[in-house]
Amino acid sequence: MATVKQAVIKNTRQLALCNKGASTVLVNGEILMQTAGLAVPATSSTGKADLLGVCNQTIAAVEALTQVPYIVVNEADLFIFATTNNTNTAHNGQAMVLTNSLEVNNTGTTSGTGIVQQVDTIGATGDKLIIGRFLTL
Repeated sequence: MATVKQAVIKNTRQLALCNKGASTVLVNGEILMQTAGLAVPATSSTGKADLLGVCNQTIAAVEALTQVPYIVVNEADLFIFATTNNTNTAHNGQAMVLTNSLEVNNTGTTSGTGIVQQVDTIGATGDKLIIGRFLTL
């Protein structure tokens, strides 16, 4: 299972806490959104206003934790994202929506509701990995 990883750990990286539902299962490295004040895994319809950050701890349903630590997203920070389709450097600069909390949907066209911007590809096209930044404004 692919997860989102920060491409370069910088001194500007900020961690924060957000409440989560008692039975919410979270995976380290998945993208989070906020719904009704609670952290939940992001979905394909997650917009910029709902984006919370990147989960920084795996939390199972049986754990009694009520808060999740997450990496606060900043447009200056680069992350490594898994993609739905093979990668293409022609997609550099395109804004993309999410497929789910672990993948970016790289369709080859820019989306007006995109929350991830591709900066470059990593490895072979079939590796389906890109370097990108979150679009938060």
